[in-house]
Amino acid sequence: MAVNRWPEYIGKMGPAWIISAVACGPATLASVSIAGASYGFGFLWVVILSAVFGSTAQYLAAKIGVLGGKGIIALTEDRLGRIWAWILVIDATVATYIAALVLMNALVGITGLATGLESPWWGIFYAIVISGAIIRGGYRWFELLCKVLVGLVVLCFVLTAIQVDIRVSDVLVGLIPRFPSGIKPALMMAAIMGGAVHITIIGMHTYTVNARGWQEKDLSLARFDTVISMGLAFGLYSLAIFTVAAAVLHPNNLVIRRATDAALGLGPLLGKGAMAIFLTGLWAATFSTIAPTFLAGAYFISDKMGWQKDVGDPRFALVVFLGAVVSAIGPFIKGSFFLLLPIMLALGLCGTPLIIAIIMYFLFSKKVAVGYRNSAILNMLGILTLLITSLLALRFITQRLGILW
Repeated sequence: MAVNRWPEYIGKMGPAWIISAVACGPATLASVSIAGASYGFGFLWVVILSAVFGSTAQYLAAKIGVLGGKGIIALTEDRLGRIWAWILVIDATVATYIAALVLMNALVGITGLATGLESPWWGIFYAIVISGAIIRGGYRWFELLCKVLVGLVVLCFVLTAIQVDIRVSDVLVGLIPRFPSGIKPALMMAAIMGGAVHITIIGMHTYTVNARGWQEKDLSLARFDTVISMGLAFGLYSLAIFTVAAAVLHPNNLVIRRATDAALGLGPLLGKGAMAIFLTGLWAATFSTIAPTFLAGAYFISDKMGWQKDVGDPRFALVVFLGAVVSAIGPFIKGSFFLLLPIMLALGLCGTPLIIAIIMYFLFSKKVAVGYRNSAILNMLGILTLLITSLLALRFITQRLGILW
């Protein structure tokens, strides 16, 4: 990639930033915060690999979307048949709506903390407002505001991470892969990886590049878009929050059970204002993440049914609305929403190896990737992404079932 083309690429970036905005959501924030507070820098290697593998998976998804000329569900039906298409759409849709349920639970929970008016019925209000904004096209400006608020909170985490004392020896130890036994470590590793390597955002990316109209000539742009958004922006987001939790909360033996516990990490920088700023950013991150989740579910279902994949098709719009209504059940789920968020990511990771395997299969296929086969390095990264995500998902499942290994 020529350096002199970077200004041109910066002006054309977009699809991967939509995905990165979803990945930089409350679930990743919760997962890396809890992991850092609980284990210090012990899972630093997972945080770093999540950015590397997240970038790999998203570029492979963009590539298959461009080369296949359609979304992953339709391409799977064309190349592998209806049965595999149904398996994939069920896998992706279930993972997506589990995410929507938990995200709505979080959105309502944060609203209760901020306003003092705690009620699960906030979910109905948000379902109507968000789906209506998506369908009527009035969501983008508010989404931009949310992203600005999230960016300010991330900046606070970065500044805090810069000023805290970090022992180099702890960082070096955290770079060595370790697999502690027990359900909680298995859950946290799966959740951290699931924040970046998740079937919902991988599948969604095959649609975003097609919506942008990218062609084979844009593959280098897609690579640049993905590396900057997922590799750098998401990597900075997760690493800064993890570092603050590991360096500020862990040494003080602060256990995170609620969102307000995680806000204490910003205390050294913001003092008494830490809680308000943290909750504002967390609310904005949740609000801006849940809407793409509704869209992803509609993409998967509409693609399988052969409908148009935009709100101009009443059937697509109806699926968006129904997905929002279903998510309104989420606030009735008992338990701390901050602890439910990592579980959601871990469950999503369990359904992710299938879509990575299908994408890798297509990119090895001469019929799909003719003239644009992966380089040896990209194939190696893709295979490692598949193997490590499968390993972490399997460990989570077996530990949950009480099978120790």
